[in-house]
Amino acid sequence: MSVIETSINGSPSSEPPVSGVSDPSAVVAERRSRASLRRLAAGEQRKRAVRLTEALQNDGFCLRYIPRQRLIGAPRLAADQIEGAELWVGLPNRRRGVVSVAPLLRDLERPGLREDMLRFSLDAAAAEVAIWPANWRLSVPVPTRTLADGAVADILMAALAKAGISDGRIDLQIDESDLVEGGVLLHHAMGALRTRGVGVVLDGFGATFGSLALLPRLPLTSLKLDRRLAHSGGSDADSDESVLIRAAVEIAHRLGITVTIDGIETEAELERFRQLGVDFVQGPWIGPAMAAEAIRVRGRNAQ
Repeated sequence: MSVIETSINGSPSSEPPVSGVSDPSAVVAERRSRASLRRLAAGEQRKRAVRLTEALQNDGFCLRYIPRQRLIGAPRLAADQIEGAELWVGLPNRRRGVVSVAPLLRDLERPGLREDMLRFSLDAAAAEVAIWPANWRLSVPVPTRTLADGAVADILMAALAKAGISDGRIDLQIDESDLVEGGVLLHHAMGALRTRGVGVVLDGFGATFGSLALLPRLPLTSLKLDRRLAHSGGSDADSDESVLIRAAVEIAHRLGITVTIDGIETEAELERFRQLGVDFVQGPWIGPAMAAEAIRVRGRNAQ
């Protein structure tokens, strides 16, 4: 006979049954294990929230800028001449040096803290862009949950107004892997941003889905190809990867969407993607993630 646990008032327990287990002691042990895992997850959430809150209060984040170079629509520039960047936010860690904040935010359960982190990132981004060359843009990664909170556009507009710059200088970047989790709510949030004139970048295209059918249905301004595509297919123009990239570029350009490839390590790779029609490139060949002062020097060299 199967065991059905009941609550104090006699109604069935909300705990899901443990399939394939008929021993009552095993059922109890399994549910205790699940409860222990939930407590551990909750404890980790609390510690993560404390670290982020302390960093916000003490200006404890490390900001870096990943430079981006234009290929299409520009002369063959030297690698020192770039046109914008992507923001990277790090958090000092005693054991691992500086770690990326993005994974910490992805499943953060506190909307207020997510909003505070977004406000910090966008305020810092807008203040930096205000002293860059006028044609430079900055991409700021935003987790799906933060984007779905609904206050993103207002926070961005406030940051732009404070820095005295136009709304065409900062784009919000989401990861392709978040499209399934975000669903219809994410699509609505992206559409609302585009209505406000905010650029939306889809990062990691080709890593999870790479579905070309998605592109016409998403309100994007830019597409960022997964960095693994930079090293696949070699120089073979007929490889599967080259065919995918060329098709993605052609469809994107037809829709008015620019295309970036990350992970460029050699001049040969850069020239390959120039031939494939990619608009922008990032990666070690263009420059590593760098501090604000370093990218300002690059900006002065580009003028």
